[in-house]
Amino acid sequence: MKPLDERICALFKHHLQQTLTYWSVFFSFGLCIAFLGPTILDLRCQTQSTLQEITWVFFSQQFFLLVGSSVAGIFKKTLLSSLLALFFCTLIISLVFAFIPFCHHIMLLSIAMGLAGTAMGVIDTIANLQLVKLYQKDSAVFLQALHFFIGLGALVSPLVADPFLADDSCVLGLNGTSNSSWDLEHLRNTLAGKGVSIHNTSQYHLFTEGIVVTKVSYAFWIMAVINVSVQSLMKAQFQRSKFGVLDFKSLIKVPKMLLEPSIYLHTHV
Repeated sequence: MKPLDERICALFKHHLQQTLTYWSVFFSFGLCIAFLGPTILDLRCQTQSTLQEITWVFFSQQFFLLVGSSVAGIFKKTLLSSLLALFFCTLIISLVFAFIPFCHHIMLLSIAMGLAGTAMGVIDTIANLQLVKLYQKDSAVFLQALHFFIGLGALVSPLVADPFLADDSCVLGLNGTSNSSWDLEHLRNTLAGKGVSIHNTSQYHLFTEGIVVTKVSYAFWIMAVINVSVQSLMKAQFQRSKFGVLDFKSLIKVPKMLLEPSIYLHTHV
């Protein structure tokens, strides 16, 4: 009988590409789920909403993440349906993040983040479940690594956003004035839980009308590109599996494959 470490190493080598794919998907998940916090003030400027209104975007993302986690079980029946769910969820997140810079109304932004949250919830459930199926009783160490990657993504996420965040107010008042950079820095620290308690944020007068000067769009487009790179790993996983290359013709059959995978495999494989 092989020692535990040798057996785990052998399993890891055997399932290397699948494991790296799930880890990369979770790294992308961590990047995306933590991206809203650093960019929230710039998104407030983009939508020209109040601080109280923009916080509903957090609720939308987290509520639909719960919904996505709850409904993800319908994709667990086969490896094919699980991989397709992961592929299309990362695609949805890429499209949503590419579209967010064009959301100039708080309701539209909330819907977009809700859609992304649903996709994140599906990714959360499916990636965990597939790793457990892959390694079974030896899955603990690989699940720990999986959650390390979501933490790593959340750590890197603010670094991606930081160069594009406004130092001064990203909405210039109608008379050309703006909030001071000290006020915005103090407000960011307050929202992060440093210093002044959160109920004192009403002391800041933030413009909701005027000229929007934020550059946060570039940060979201970079995130969309990162997610596209994760999709390339997913496509490589399809190519190495028995399902063959994922092409555009197969996309037509996706709804049936996702909802009735056992019937599809029985009649088409």
